[in-house]
Amino acid sequence: MPETDPKGQAPTARTPSTTPQPAQQQVGQPKIAQPKPTQAKPAQSGDQPTSRSRSRHRGRNNRRKNDAPGQISQGRRGEVTPPVTAPPSRGRNKRPLAEPRIGVGCIVMRGDEVLIVRERGRWSLPKGGLEVGELLQEGARRETYEETGLIVELRELAFLVEFQAETWGHHLQFFYVGREVGGTLGPRDPDRDVQEAKFVSVRHLREYLRFRPRLVALEAWLRDRRPKHFVFDLDKEPAMLKKRSRVQSAAPPTHRGADSKAQLRESPDLERLTFEAPFDDEDELP
Repeated sequence: MPETDPKGQAPTARTPSTTPQPAQQQVGQPKIAQPKPTQAKPAQSGDQPTSRSRSRHRGRNNRRKNDAPGQISQGRRGEVTPPVTAPPSRGRNKRPLAEPRIGVGCIVMRGDEVLIVRERGRWSLPKGGLEVGELLQEGARRETYEETGLIVELRELAFLVEFQAETWGHHLQFFYVGREVGGTLGPRDPDRDVQEAKFVSVRHLREYLRFRPRLVALEAWLRDRRPKHFVFDLDKEPAMLKKRSRVQSAAPPTHRGADSKAQLRESPDLERLTFEAPFDDEDELP
């Protein structure tokens, strides 16, 4: 019997459905998975860029590639991108660490006189090599006592002398200001390399000290009383001062106890004297 439309329309005949119905599975056969129909997803923002967005990205990349090394490129919204620097190379050609010889010494004053020592025939300041496990100031006090017999109390650092030569190698020598607090003047060197210790006037230092790096540093400290770091390349500049029996000076002699700074200002130019001396290739370091 034909069905009647609820709105009063003419009845229509029921047509068979064209949708395929899954076949009934027989008992004992495995189930076969049916592929699910795929549906196209609507395009969303952030998916594959269009041709216009691709050209924008391509132009931005080209601009970044064309930037010169070291320049700062501008990103979107004014962002600054720092240049990329390569880390220091640690290749196979890395040189070994330097091993300079460390020396320590002391400057002891009595009025306008400076304490010096004669070691293996050459005059110098009290100084020596730093021993293993010894602090710098401990080594300076020990060397001063062994070479002069005086017990000193160390104060500030006077100067640091650094020099290098093919003959002697690389050296770092720290000299401290010492105040005499005890002992008796006289060498007590266990190696017996020091023959004499005495105080001499600052005006006559150039008659005794000939090693230019140490003499330049000492006179600069006597003049300024400020710690400084002196560097000398003795393969390219003179190492020794010419031997002089007496320092020639037009200034009249001053009485004992005068200010050492005034005496140094009246003395001849040290740099002019030292550069007159040729390099002396000596085996022993002064």
